[in-house]
Amino acid sequence: MTERSNSSHLAIAGALGGVAEALVVQPLDMVKTRFQLNAEANPSILSAMRGVMAEGGFLRFYRGILPEMTGMVPKTSAMYACYELVKHQCADARARRLGIAVSETHSAEVTVPIAAFAGFCSGYAEAITVCPFQVVKVRLQAREHLGRYANSFDCVRQLYRDEGLRAFTTGLGPTCWRNCVWNTVYFGLMHGIKDSLPKPKSKMGDLGLTLVAGTVGGVVATGFNAPFDVVKSRFQRQLPSSLNNGQLPKYRYTLLSLRTIWQEEGPRALYKGFAPKCWRMGLGGGVTMFTFEAALHVMRSAPLELVRV
Repeated sequence: MTERSNSSHLAIAGALGGVAEALVVQPLDMVKTRFQLNAEANPSILSAMRGVMAEGGFLRFYRGILPEMTGMVPKTSAMYACYELVKHQCADARARRLGIAVSETHSAEVTVPIAAFAGFCSGYAEAITVCPFQVVKVRLQAREHLGRYANSFDCVRQLYRDEGLRAFTTGLGPTCWRNCVWNTVYFGLMHGIKDSLPKPKSKMGDLGLTLVAGTVGGVVATGFNAPFDVVKSRFQRQLPSSLNNGQLPKYRYTLLSLRTIWQEEGPRALYKGFAPKCWRMGLGGGVTMFTFEAALHVMRSAPLELVRV
């Protein structure tokens, strides 16, 4: 049986995991977004990084880090809280069906299908939470908008003034596709990897296994959700017709947009930015899960008075 954690622990650990991920992978995220928005052939990752450096030095990689990091806190908290709650509810329901006893502090063993289904559900919670922050981040990182917004706060102000509140939900459809697909594969595969290998004898060994399994799961899951991430970025870069000489946005529906990109740019275009995204999601998945489980371990081990503080 697996140990439960209360909702406050899950939220705090998820937030810490999100902040750690944002800090580590932001340079790769900048390159990934630029690649996805470019309809032409992309350079190598190193060439792209040199181009970003030429624009504004090393700090240019962290343009858009404020909405990315701000969004990571509620996004990762919502994702992991939803994942853990659904996972334990499903595991407990399965245990009751099989006549296995569970307690308030421990849940039944989790299977790969349960982990995958919980991941799918967590994708919706994550997408709804993160979408507004992603709109701001993509607008800041898109090369054609570099002179339009002074900073994150100015971007939020202009979005609200010129496009209204609905602008912050732009790309919610492909964001749901992207996150649900990735989370399903990631959590299911990671649980399968950890379940199939001998359990480490120490907590550090267990965290190390989590880091490896999370990285592998993140890389493989990226292969499944990359096309939806390309569409999401294309959606969120677009200006409304009122700011674009009356021209309607080109990308409006997720699946139709996938077909449009395929027809106009070829099937490989659906995987634009795949290399930096693969590094970003693999490294990010490992770092986030490692930080999440390490934080949970610390809070479970801390005295009750310290946790309350």
